[in-house]
Amino acid sequence: MIGHALEAGRRMAETRMTEMVTVGRFEMVRPPGSLDAVRTLVETFYEGPARVKYPSASASVKNPAGQQIAETNIVVSLPAVSASVPTGALVRVDASASDSALAGRFFRVEGPAQAGQTTAHRYPVVEES
Repeated sequence: MIGHALEAGRRMAETRMTEMVTVGRFEMVRPPGSLDAVRTLVETFYEGPARVKYPSASASVKNPAGQQIAETNIVVSLPAVSASVPTGALVRVDASASDSALAGRFFRVEGPAQAGQTTAHRYPVVEES
């Protein structure tokens, strides 16, 4: 019974994955004849559907040393059947059916995915500039 519910939850989670991403190791490479280095994929860990989820309208506010800093936690969800992604990998959003402004953005994986009987691998990420 639990296995069927978990499988149904995984299928539902995948229907919410509106982004196409490439997760891997990228290096700055200078093409021949160019003065500018370009971020280039050198190793692929995952390629396919995903979900980039920003938190709701609320953000946690921290107050270190008298400064107020609003911190939001972004999560990238990959299908539960995908291989594990190492901390430090970059997630490149190749396309998005829900938000075209996400295409071309990069996110760095900050830690391991949520553990347990999950419907998707949810990785904490930070946006790269």
